[in-house]
Amino acid sequence: MMSNIVAVKLLLPIAFFGYAIFANIVLLRSDVDGPSVDGFLKGAFTAEVDTLYRANLPHREPAVGLVGAARYVLLNEGRDGVVAGEKGWLFTREEFRSVVREGALAQDALAWIADVDAQLRQVGSALVVVPVPAKLDVLRNHANADEQARESAIGYDWFLSALASEGIAHVDSRPALAATPDAFFRTDTHWTDAGAAAVAEAVAVSNLIALGETAFADEAQAPVQFIGDLVSFVTSDGLASAVGLPAETVVPYVAQPEEALDADLDLFGNSGPTPLVLVGTSYSANPNWSFVEALKLALAHDVINYAREGQGPVAPMDLFLDQMDPAAPPPVVIWEFPVRYLSDPELLDAMTEAEAVGDA
Repeated sequence: MMSNIVAVKLLLPIAFFGYAIFANIVLLRSDVDGPSVDGFLKGAFTAEVDTLYRANLPHREPAVGLVGAARYVLLNEGRDGVVAGEKGWLFTREEFRSVVREGALAQDALAWIADVDAQLRQVGSALVVVPVPAKLDVLRNHANADEQARESAIGYDWFLSALASEGIAHVDSRPALAATPDAFFRTDTHWTDAGAAAVAEAVAVSNLIALGETAFADEAQAPVQFIGDLVSFVTSDGLASAVGLPAETVVPYVAQPEEALDADLDLFGNSGPTPLVLVGTSYSANPNWSFVEALKLALAHDVINYAREGQGPVAPMDLFLDQMDPAAPPPVVIWEFPVRYLSDPELLDAMTEAEAVGDA
């Protein structure tokens, strides 16, 4: 068996380089403008070559997709950025980084969170942090990576303990996610709408946030089909289903007040209760997961969403603090914070940038 795997690993690059020779011959015979002598003299030669190959290399995208599909089917492997588990489960490589609990990154992140907590306390707002455990941690039985899953769990436990030691209110979301079937998508990094709803319920029963008096009802939206964000590290969208990575489906919903509010209790006006605020990452920002709607239902409060996609947990919080009116702060700020960012070297850069803006 081992010799077969070795043979396949050798065969794939041979096939790829064979295609590369063929593709370059086709490219050289085609009527396209190649790199110029002027470009070489002016230092633009490399850029011109890159543009030439990106624009004109035949079969480039199909070839990359086919090679990736073959590697996944034969070896259950993807490109750097993804780790393939069992039966079509994919995990982001980011979750396999260990949280160095005594390192500068984790300690600086904790200090930054404590500073945010202090800033909000000064204006009369309460901060409630909702750490999001790694998909690897919650679904370790699908990952075939027990050691890394245990390390991920240790990092999550440390984060909860560190928040407690700083007196920062937080909600342990892992039990709710672990008890929810299909809490995460198979081929996507994020939680499902069921996972998001379970965490919202955990927030509601934590007794950290007083429940409101506005009853909300959920209204289902049209189903959404999408290719998981981890599939691109394996193969092309067109080949994904053929190798056992089909499109994901979710039914997002919105939460609306069950009864119209009268003029004396306008939820969205000055006379009504002040909405809560949600800050976070794409787990909160993407409407497909319906996390903000789930919070409305669970807390019986309106919630304004300041989460942002693709910016991590620090930049959205810094943006919210910059825009917040100290004279009219929200009663509670819920901060969704994926634990995997505690091992992201770029998190420190984000904190440094936020501090620089604050000092300006």
